Amino acid sequence: MPRVSGFTVIELMFVVALVAVLLTIGAPALHTMIINNRISTAAGDLISDFTFARATAIGRAQRVSICASNDQATCNGASWGQGWIVFTDANADGDFDAGTDNIVRVREALAPGLTVTPTPNALGIQFRPSGPADAARRFQVCKPGFVGRNVDLNATGRAISTATPAACT
Repeated sequence: MPRVSGFTVIELMFVVALVAVLLTIGAPALHTMIINNRISTAAGDLISDFTFARATAIGRAQRVSICASNDQATCNGASWGQGWIVFTDANADGDFDAGTDNIVRVREALAPGLTVTPTPNALGIQFRPSGPADAARRFQVCKPGFVGRNVDLNATGRAISTATPAACT
């Protein structure tokens, strides 16, 4: 009689049940990890663009500004979470003027549910040709229920990121 190899129905049902239990345990942790990664990425994008704007201002010896933008072409954003643009600011007014200013970097809207809240509230930042920012600010990148990230931009134009002390509300 030939020997039959393979799985029995009982063994298959046991493996499926085991996989279901493991997925039930692991799925919430995976979701939390994904959200925390999105928050860290958004904070890193802010720092990257602040550093880029400062370096561009120094390198070109002219003012460079960053502003919130919902269309990635003008300074019309109501929130930093909608995205932002980095542009040379020829007349130093902090607003993008299509005839004289040039967009040098564009950042699309953040993942759904993420917010970026500046303190003090401002929809634009200017970097002077020598590198300093117009003012020190803190940007809080959050999603309610998760620990967010603070991006602190000091008056010299340097930015760092730290975890918020508590979960965002």
